[in-house]
Amino acid sequence: MYTLADHADYRITYHPAPQASHRMVITFGGQPSDLSDKGFGSDFAMSQGWNHIFVAQRVGTQYQGLSSRVFRAAVSPLCAGMDTVCYGSSLGAYAALYYGGQIDARIIAAAPMLPAWKVLKNRAYADVVVAHSPLQQMRRSRHAPVVIYDPALPRDVQMLNGMVRPTYPDIRELALPFAGHTVLITLSRARQIKPLILGIVEHDRIPPITLPTRGSAIWHRERARALKRIYPDQACKEMELSFALEPSTHTMAALLSMLLRRDDLVAAQQVMDAAAAADNPRVSLIPAILRDVTARGLVVPDALCPRPAAAPKPRPAGVNAPALLQGPLAA
Repeated sequence: MYTLADHADYRITYHPAPQASHRMVITFGGQPSDLSDKGFGSDFAMSQGWNHIFVAQRVGTQYQGLSSRVFRAAVSPLCAGMDTVCYGSSLGAYAALYYGGQIDARIIAAAPMLPAWKVLKNRAYADVVVAHSPLQQMRRSRHAPVVIYDPALPRDVQMLNGMVRPTYPDIRELALPFAGHTVLITLSRARQIKPLILGIVEHDRIPPITLPTRGSAIWHRERARALKRIYPDQACKEMELSFALEPSTHTMAALLSMLLRRDDLVAAQQVMDAAAAADNPRVSLIPAILRDVTARGLVVPDALCPRPAAAPKPRPAGVNAPALLQGPLAA
């Protein structure tokens, strides 16, 4: 393992294959990830015997501190003569598209998203400065990216149509309705993520994909979100099904939000009481919903009160790259 670049805002780490390989897979950490030597896709890439580079961002920076010039200088010497694939999910998928073009890589982008992109008008990230040039103005890979996404998600579609398609009108789409923004998790649960990624990386081919529909907690949850504005009653039933199939904090939050919007306080209280009785450690009330149900006079069971976050694990120190792997890496 070699550290190719280390900065307050980013870290780029190289994991050479144990045996000679002509393939380099570069993966990018997602929105909640922080500086680390490996992360999204690392274990899978290394288990396949591929050369691997992991690119990490300081949490909250959305890769805006890593310039295309620095990235190119760090990885280009290692990618020369390699079949290089850039791969990421959500924010990491945006990074795969942005940086993959700099090195003419093949690209796998799952639900690409730059939350701070001003076009999205995302108030939660209004203070994040977008330092990157627009994707359309950057170097473009010769290879048509594979984009995996849920066409029922308006913001994901807006990102695709407003940023990705103008840059890569020849994208190879894999549209999976009601798979959610975390589409790779849906594929993983259906045991189809490995054949999909292997098919693309090893053979440049998208294999047939069939995901479960009814009876899948994710499918019912995402269908509920798609229906909630036009068919709120049906949406509520779909969310109830999702929560029954797979209780979780965020699904309960979505269900309670729907019930409160309909002023169905009796049903909201029943949902909380049943969740508390089940004593599931994966289910609690997020602060916003806790405030809402308390303001409406509902009784919050102690078992659903938010649990304290676990202390973060210490980050291992990286190993500096030997001189032959280093380039002009100053930001």
